Amino acid sequence: MFKQFAIAATAIALTAGAASAGSFFGNQDGFSEGDSSLEINLVRADAPGMVVLETLQGDVLGSAPVNEGANSDVLVRVRGMGVDHDVIAKLVIDGEVADTKRIEVR
Repeated sequence: MFKQFAIAATAIALTAGAASAGSFFGNQDGFSEGDSSLEINLVRADAPGMVVLETLQGDVLGSAPVNEGANSDVLVRVRGMGVDHDVIAKLVIDGEVADTKRIEVR
């Protein structure tokens, strides 16, 4: 019984970071104050997922799906009147945050 548990625990530990191993945001320019959407130049995902934009305080502003592989020009529409402060973009795959990037207001 212990041997089976040890093997299962090892398998989980070895695959825990697999979804985020090659998932990342490319270089990103800032955006203008008041923009109602944000276009992210490049998102690389190891599996289908979502890009979620949040305020620095953690409030969700919007989200957009991404496919496995390279995704160019991912458009995330912002809820409300537009953005007037820096935001955090999170790449979420299988319920886990694979990468984050702070995007600045110009």
